[in-house]
Amino acid sequence: MSPLNGTLLGTVVFLASGVLLAADQPKPAAAQRWLMPLLDAATIEARCPVELERARAAFRVMEKNPAPAGILAEWNRVSAMVQNFIYPVYLQANTAVDAATREAALKCVEAFAPLETEPFQSEKLYARVRGLGPGDATDRQYRQDQLEAFEDAGIALPADKRQRIKEIREEIEKIALRFQSNVNESKEVVAIAPEETRGMPKDWLDARKRDAEGRVIVTLDYPTYIPFLTNAENEDARRRVYIAKLREGGTVNLELFQRVLALRYEMAQLYGYPDYATFSLRRAMAKTPAAVEEFLARVRSAVDTGEARDIEAMRADKAAFLGRPVADVKLHRWDVLFHEERLRRSRYQIDQQALRANFPSEKSVAFTLRLAQLLYGVTFVARDVPRWSSDVTYYDVFERTTSGIPGEFLGGIYLDMYPREGKYNHAAAFPLQSASTALGRKPASALVANLDRAGLTQDELETLLHEFGHVLHGVLSKTRYVDQGGTNVKRDFVEAPSQMFEEWARHEESLRLFAEVCPACPQVSPEMVERLHQARLFGIGVRYARQWQYAAYDMRLHTGAPPPVLQAWIDIERASPLGYVEDTMLPASFGHLLGGYAAGYYGYMWSEVLGLDMLSGFNGKLLDPVAGRRYRKAILEMGGQRPPQQLVESFLGRKPNGDAFFAEITGARR
Repeated sequence: MSPLNGTLLGTVVFLASGVLLAADQPKPAAAQRWLMPLLDAATIEARCPVELERARAAFRVMEKNPAPAGILAEWNRVSAMVQNFIYPVYLQANTAVDAATREAALKCVEAFAPLETEPFQSEKLYARVRGLGPGDATDRQYRQDQLEAFEDAGIALPADKRQRIKEIREEIEKIALRFQSNVNESKEVVAIAPEETRGMPKDWLDARKRDAEGRVIVTLDYPTYIPFLTNAENEDARRRVYIAKLREGGTVNLELFQRVLALRYEMAQLYGYPDYATFSLRRAMAKTPAAVEEFLARVRSAVDTGEARDIEAMRADKAAFLGRPVADVKLHRWDVLFHEERLRRSRYQIDQQALRANFPSEKSVAFTLRLAQLLYGVTFVARDVPRWSSDVTYYDVFERTTSGIPGEFLGGIYLDMYPREGKYNHAAAFPLQSASTALGRKPASALVANLDRAGLTQDELETLLHEFGHVLHGVLSKTRYVDQGGTNVKRDFVEAPSQMFEEWARHEESLRLFAEVCPACPQVSPEMVERLHQARLFGIGVRYARQWQYAAYDMRLHTGAPPPVLQAWIDIERASPLGYVEDTMLPASFGHLLGGYAAGYYGYMWSEVLGLDMLSGFNGKLLDPVAGRRYRKAILEMGGQRPPQQLVESFLGRKPNGDAFFAEITGARR
C-alpha cells in the first residue's frame, strides 16, 4: 500500500545483484539528490509552526496575483516546499526509533492537516485556476485535478458550510493519524507455555524472549505472528494469538472509527450527496456505488464455490490431525493458516518455512533490485548516508547505460525492512519527494516493511515485490508537477502496478535470477515452480472471499447512514462460512479505512483486474527489457498526468478486460 496521497566517475564494481558499490563513484548534483533530514523531537517541535506559517504565507502571496497565468507553476513550487518538510516528518511518525520523535512528528502532521483544505477554499486561488486558458494535456489534467480539489473542499458552498467542511476534514485527518499510532504503539503480547510451541521452527523459537516463568513471548508483528499461526500445533495457543492480533487498537480505536464515519456522512450531506460512498466514488474509476456493488457481486459469485471447497478440505485435514470424524470437527479462523500449510506440504511438498532458505531476506532485496534493473533499465548504487536506524539502507537510482557507467540520476530510495518497537507494523511505500520536471526535482521514496530476518516465504517475497512496485512508481516518475507524481493516481488504480509486479515472484523465468544474486542459495527448480503454483492455488477461494468481506464491509460503512462500526463487521463475518470469532475487533486496526481507502477498499481487486491484464503486454516474456521499458514509459513515468484508463490502453493497445482476474480468483489462471 501507499499511505500518502499528495494533494499537497571513477571505478565501479557491478555485483551480481545489479547493485553498484564502488569507490569514487560520480555523485549526483546537490540540486538533484535529496537525503532524508533526520529531525529529533525538539527540532520537529521548533520547526513545525515555522514551516506551517511559511506555507500559508506562500499561498497568501499567490492570492495577491489575480492573473491566471502562472498559477500551476506557483502551486507546484509551494507543494514541493510543503512536501520537503512534512513527508519526512510523516515517515518519522511511523519509523523513528524513539517514541518522543514519533509523537512529535505525529503532532506536527496533525498541525499540517488544515493545508489539505485551506488553499482549496480560497476564492482568489479558485478564480485563478478556473480562469486558465487551454494548455497542453498535462496542464489540462493538473488544472482539472485542482478544480476537483476546490470542489471537494466546498468552494461552491455557503461560508458556514465551507467552514464546517474545513473542520470536518481536519478532524478526520487528526483521528486517522492517532488511530494508526495507537496500532503502531501497541505493546500487546501473548505468553505461550513452552509445550504449546510444538511445531515451531527452531530459529523462530531462538529469536523469542521469555518471561520470568519461562513462557515464550509472542509479539504481534508479522514475522512473529504469521509463522505462529502457520506452524503451531496447539489450537488453543493459536486461538489466543489470533484474538490478541485482532484486538490491536482496542475500543478507543473503535470509538475513533465511529467518529470518522459520522463526520464523513455529515460531510457528504453538506455537499448534497446521500452518503460518503456516492461523494467519494464520483472521482474514482468506478464512478458510483452501484458499479462497485456490481463488481463485488461478480467476485462473490466467482469465489463462493472455491471458498466452500477450500474449507471442506481444511476441515477434513483438521479431523485427520485430531483423529476425529469430520462431522465432529469445526474449522475456525485461527485454523486456516495452519491447515492450509499442512495441505500444501502433503499435497504439493511445499513447506513455506523451508522456502526461507531459498529466499534469504537480504538476497531477496537484491533479487528485487535486479529485476527492476533488467526490466526498467536502471542501476542502483548503494550509498552510506545518514539514516534513522542502523537497519536502513539507501540507494541512488540511475539510468543504466551500455558502458556500465551510471547515466542520468533518477532519484533515491530508502529501505527500512525489519520490525522494531513502535514502527509501522505492516508494509508500505512512503513518498518522500515527488518528481517535478518543471523544477528539476528528482523523486525519493522509502519502503517500510517487517521482513523475517531468517528469510522469506513465497507469500512474503510477493509482498516485498508488491511494495517495491509502489516505490518504483514513485522513483521512476517523470511528471511535470509534484502533485501528479508517482502514486498520486486514482485510488482504484494505485495498486495495479504493484499487483502486477508480484507476478515476478511466481515464475521460473524470473526466479532463475536468484542464482545471480545468491549462487549458494538452494535454487527453485522448474518442477518446484509448478508445485509452488499449485500450492498457491489452494486456499485462493478463502483468500478472495476474505477480500470480498473487507470490500463489502467498507461499502456497508459508507453507503447510507453509518452503522455501528463493530456490529457491521460482526454481521458480515457471521454470515460467512467461517463465522465471527468472539472478542475480536478487526475494525480497530483496519487503518486502510481511516485513510485513503474509505469507500475504496474494493480498489485492491479493481486494480488487480488492470494489473493482471497489463501483464499480457509482456507476451509471456517476463524479463523482456523492451516490454519493460515500454511499460515504464507508458505507466510508471506518467504518474497521474493522464487518467488510468488512457494509460492502460496506451500500453495494451486495447481496452482492458477482467478475463485474467476472474481466472485468477477461480484458480484457472496459469
